[in-house]
Amino acid sequence: MNQINSTIVTLIFAFLLYVFPGLSIGAESALNATVTSTNEIEAIVKKGKLVVAMYTEETPPFYYMDKNNVLVGVDVALIKGFANLLGVTLEFDRSAKFLDDVIDKVENHEVDLAISKLSVTFPRVRRVLFSPYIKLHQSLLINRLRLAQQLDGRTKEETIQNLKGQIGVVAKSSYVKYAKSQLIGMEIVEYPTWHEAVNDALSGKIVGVFRDESEIKMILRDRPDTALQVLSVVLKDAFDPKGIAIAFDHRNLKDLLDFYIDSLNLNLTADKVLNNYDDVIKSIEQKTK
Repeated sequence: MNQINSTIVTLIFAFLLYVFPGLSIGAESALNATVTSTNEIEAIVKKGKLVVAMYTEETPPFYYMDKNNVLVGVDVALIKGFANLLGVTLEFDRSAKFLDDVIDKVENHEVDLAISKLSVTFPRVRRVLFSPYIKLHQSLLINRLRLAQQLDGRTKEETIQNLKGQIGVVAKSSYVKYAKSQLIGMEIVEYPTWHEAVNDALSGKIVGVFRDESEIKMILRDRPDTALQVLSVVLKDAFDPKGIAIAFDHRNLKDLLDFYIDSLNLNLTADKVLNNYDDVIKSIEQKTK
């Protein structure tokens, strides 16, 4: 098949060179690259499975093990639906200990793609392609006592804008970089897991934690007693788009994913995922049978 495609490219290039004598050799390379790149989808279908990298930690309601020890969640449903439409099985690689490790696996072609509520950031976009599916806001969860200690006659809003002390983030995640640019003057403490960071914020060991709004809102929803200990702050002008990561040379796979996500017409938000989770999953499943 590749030999036939190469022959076709050579004939096309010869014709173009005849019609346009000034055509560069680079054009032939581009044509060859196009033929080669079409094979990533064919390769997935041929092997009969889609290999997907996913962060090892649980991140409900996007990906987590349910009471029956089955991997579920919005991210899981999205990629299962895509595999269903391709007519292939799904295999998850959950060996990545850090979120940046998931990107490494895509860049190194160890997997076909990755989904783990991955933030679309400048450093990551330099390494892989992304197919976005939800846009969240960056958010803080601040210990109320530690905040009160910094008021010094200022309003709560003024104090938050000039917050000092230690802020917890998940190690080797996008929020390490986000914190450096958004929380000037704060000491960034990297935690192996989100659970550990939140516990230290609740106890007052650190001033607070920094992550996307879905994570912050879920803590207050699932643990209403913590509202007396912590305060949530959504940074309305600081966005955190999430996307499916694809290797740079798999642009046709990205195009297909973009079309797939658009066709689902989910219009996901943090509140929709948290408050209408069952409806979101049902909608994905119905459209991808």
